[in-house]
Amino acid sequence: MRYHTSKISENRWQVHAMQFVIQVFVRLAAVSCMVFITHQITAEEQSMPSIDSQTVMFYYDDLEEASEFYEQTIGLEKTVDFDWVKFYRISDTSHVGIVRAGAGAYHSPQANNAVMLSIVTSEVDAWYERLKAMKKVHFLREINSGDAPVRSFLIQDPGGYTVEFFQWL
Repeated sequence: MRYHTSKISENRWQVHAMQFVIQVFVRLAAVSCMVFITHQITAEEQSMPSIDSQTVMFYYDDLEEASEFYEQTIGLEKTVDFDWVKFYRISDTSHVGIVRAGAGAYHSPQANNAVMLSIVTSEVDAWYERLKAMKKVHFLREINSGDAPVRSFLIQDPGGYTVEFFQWL
């Protein structure tokens, strides 16, 4: 009987040891999977190419009228001027491009444009006063601080595009 009892104790110890080894193995496998998944996400994030700047393109039947608006009325610096397209600097990494409609243009002017150019500035009141003094600027919305955390106003360019000037509050 004694042999049988010690054999049972030895078997229990072996079972407990095996259970412990299995638990450790399962936990290590789970941690390894989490490390692998995290590594995959990090690798994908690191492989994203850089972005140098942003340009929005607007299309016009009358390119000269749009050019006058962005260059003279708003006062943006023209950085590129070809016969059919012009680019204006909004900031160091942001531009608006204006394109003559017709052959070779990717899009056509629309009667109702669903695109809005939003210009962020810490001097929204100064921009409002400057553009308000120009009688030819068409205001779509006067300066206000509505429900959004911004103070803003809206004007319309010669092609019907909305231009918003806003300041974060």
